[in-house]
Amino acid sequence: MENFKTLKIYTTRMEAEVTKSYLEINGIKALIISDDAGQMYPPQATVNGVKLMVGKKNISKAKELLENEEL
Repeated sequence: MENFKTLKIYTTRMEAEVTKSYLEINGIKALIISDDAGQMYPPQATVNGVKLMVGKKNISKAKELLENEEL
């Protein structure tokens, strides 16, 4: 995890999944970190949010992609 950096924090896992898919289509590996009991208790994710993380070397490219695209 030390090679990954938080790109954005979402309130729902679905938002994070959509963005993760978009990034991966564009060649950027992404991870989702959420404290939602393995998706069994989604409301728990609203407490700490759902973190979308990307590799440190790709953070600039990922930010640029998200700024230029409406998801």
